[in-house]
Amino acid sequence: MREPDFSGIDPLRVPEARRRIAAIEEYLRMQSPTSADTERLANTVGLSRIQFGRLARVWRDHRDARLLVIGKRGAATRDYGIDDRAAEIANRLIREAGASATLAGVAPEIERLCAEAGIQSPARGTINNWIRAERNRSDVPMAGPPRIVIGRMWFHLPIAGMPASAMPTLLAAVALPERIVLAHAVSTDPAVPPSVSDLIDRLAGMRAIGAPPRPLLLDPDDRRVGAEGLDRAGLGGTRSHNRSVQRELSKAFAGRLGPLAVIHQRGMARPATKRVISRQDQPLPAEQIVATIEDAITSQNTAAVAGQPLFDLAAR
Repeated sequence: MREPDFSGIDPLRVPEARRRIAAIEEYLRMQSPTSADTERLANTVGLSRIQFGRLARVWRDHRDARLLVIGKRGAATRDYGIDDRAAEIANRLIREAGASATLAGVAPEIERLCAEAGIQSPARGTINNWIRAERNRSDVPMAGPPRIVIGRMWFHLPIAGMPASAMPTLLAAVALPERIVLAHAVSTDPAVPPSVSDLIDRLAGMRAIGAPPRPLLLDPDDRRVGAEGLDRAGLGGTRSHNRSVQRELSKAFAGRLGPLAVIHQRGMARPATKRVISRQDQPLPAEQIVATIEDAITSQNTAAVAGQPLFDLAAR
C-alpha cells in the first residue's frame, strides 16, 4: 500500500490515524468479514463496531487520512460583536503600519477614529491579535536592516517517554528581514540542548565571500557558550545583543513557524497544562517530532517572499 498522505493532520493525531488505517486495511483485505471480525478490529482502535464500519467505508471511498481523525482546530469563528466599521478602521491602520505595527503605535489612532465615527473601538487585546496575524503573513516585509538572529523556539508537542514538562527546542539562525531559517538544530531531550557553537559552524559554512556582511545577534549566554564557534568563524569580536533576541523572533514570526504554533518565551509556557487533551492525540517519537519541526521550517522558508539571501558574516 502506498504511504498515506498525513498532511493537514495535527501531528499528535498521526499515530492514531496510522493505527486506524492499519486496522481498516486488515478489515478490507478480508473476503467475508463477520460481525465478530468487525468488533475485534474496532476494539483494537477503541471504536464501536458502527463507528469502525463507517470509517472503513470512508477510507475505502476516499483514501483520505484526514477523514479518519478529528481535524486541526481552525481559526475561532465566534462573533465578538465588533462593529464592521471598527474592524475596517483597525485593519486598514494595521496594514498601513506593516511589520512595524505595534499595539502602542496603532491602538490610540484606532480608538480616536472609532470615537470620531461614533462607534466602539475593538478591545486592545483584539487589536493586538490582528497585529500578530498581519505580521505573520509571509508577504509582509519585516522592518530593520539585514541581520541574522540566533534564538530559540519551543513547541507544544508531547514527546514519547518524556515528562509532560518536556518541550522540543529549536535553536535557529534566522535571516531578517526575510524571515528565512538559515541553519537550525532540534533537541527533544531537555538534558541535551542544541549546541550554539555547532550552529555557528554550520552558519559559517554557508557564508558567501564578497556578499554583504550581516551582523550576528546573540544573547549574552549564547555569546559565551558559542565563543569557540565564533572564534573558528573569525567572529571572536562579536558582542552580545543588548536587546532580547527572543523578542526579535517574536516580532518576526508572531507565534507561528509555517503551520506550527510557536512559543517564543519558554518561561511563559505552561506545558504541564498542555497535556494530550484528546483520545486521538498521542505523544510523538522524538524522530517524528524532529521531522515535523523540519517540515515546518521548509514550509516557512518556501512561503517567504524573498529567497534565501547570500550573506557573509560580520562581527558586531
